[in-house]
Amino acid sequence: MRLDGLWLWMLLVTAGGMVVSSPVAAQATLREAPTTALAVTGARLIDGTGGEPVTGVTILIRNGRFADIGPDGQVQVPDGAHVIRADGRTVVPGLIDAHFHMNYPTTPAGTPFLLHPALSAYRSIPVLERHVMGGITTLFDAGGYRDGTIMAKEAYRQGWITSPRPIVVGERINGTGGHGVSRFDMAVEVDGADEFRRAVRQQIHAGADLIKILPPYSREELQAAIEETHLLQRRVAVHSGYLRQLAYIRWAAELDADIIMHAYALPDDVIRMMGEKGIWAVPTMSIMMKNQLGPRYRVDNPEPHQYEIIFQKLLEAGVRMAIGTDALYQYMLDNPGLYFDEVERFVKNGCTPMEAIVSATRYGAEALGYGVTLGTVEPGKLADLLILDGDPLADIRNLRSVLTVIQEGRVIRSDLPLGVVPPP
Repeated sequence: MRLDGLWLWMLLVTAGGMVVSSPVAAQATLREAPTTALAVTGARLIDGTGGEPVTGVTILIRNGRFADIGPDGQVQVPDGAHVIRADGRTVVPGLIDAHFHMNYPTTPAGTPFLLHPALSAYRSIPVLERHVMGGITTLFDAGGYRDGTIMAKEAYRQGWITSPRPIVVGERINGTGGHGVSRFDMAVEVDGADEFRRAVRQQIHAGADLIKILPPYSREELQAAIEETHLLQRRVAVHSGYLRQLAYIRWAAELDADIIMHAYALPDDVIRMMGEKGIWAVPTMSIMMKNQLGPRYRVDNPEPHQYEIIFQKLLEAGVRMAIGTDALYQYMLDNPGLYFDEVERFVKNGCTPMEAIVSATRYGAEALGYGVTLGTVEPGKLADLLILDGDPLADIRNLRSVLTVIQEGRVIRSDLPLGVVPPP
């Protein structure tokens, strides 16, 4: 019997040990917002907007969303609500990884495993769970194997996996022989403007949230892909750097791509255009440096690397940037550490700790087109929240000190006790 698509994910074991093996069981596990209210009290809140932190805050969550935020004693916490006392600890929005690949192999020899969708899906589960347990509550998967990431999104929606919330492109799109097929066979190969349009439509019809375009392409092909994606009310991410041919990324900026991936091979005129047009960047400095430097990689390298110099130029040009890991091979097992390396590298290269936190939260959501529902602690938004043991404004490395992870109102993990408001 051939198993593919959603059925593969229905047979996977979740973090809670549940196995879903029938449509009836699948329907019974549909992810629903918690019915019990949850309050975090005594918080020092960094809300992700870039505003100053506020102390002595109560955050009330109902039906998976932030319901009320205000001073302790002024927010009405209902009887029976669950309560976590932050006791002055810093609280931040759930973090967003704006460049991830759940289907990448975890070893250089792992490429053949991509050729079977079931094994790819199984391998993704511990990678996803490790990421969310570290505080990354949303990820942008920038290209998967066949429909694997789209099915992971559905598996998350059904409540079968413990994972960051997947926002996905499905399969990437490139011209024949391009970057996506030369590495792992994880892209759709098309040629001609009409085929690029068709590929965009097919990916969005299949369930893609954004579109990712990789070189090679002609200017006309890229224009068709961007135009079609925007007509279908989605955003386009474009890969920078391919054989160091700068024309590809220059066309992307000229044609109003929404996001440029990687601080790599970006000429000064393209950086200026990005700042002027409001094109987002996801630099992924850390993974590119790890790939290049290997054992010589250091988070605190004294001299700026070429990718850091490009980052500094992007920052100076006013380009808004989100945090992304783009981990592959053994570095996938470094997450969430690689994510925090990247946040710290933002600070090392000119951002304040607050600006880096905004890049990890609000900017991640806005770059992907989800700023209305994610990225900040504000009433009405999905309730993704972290409680930290240290102050990341004093030392950005304290962003790693995650004690509690709340995702859409659910306590995913917590080292702090969960109390209940007693009835009168």
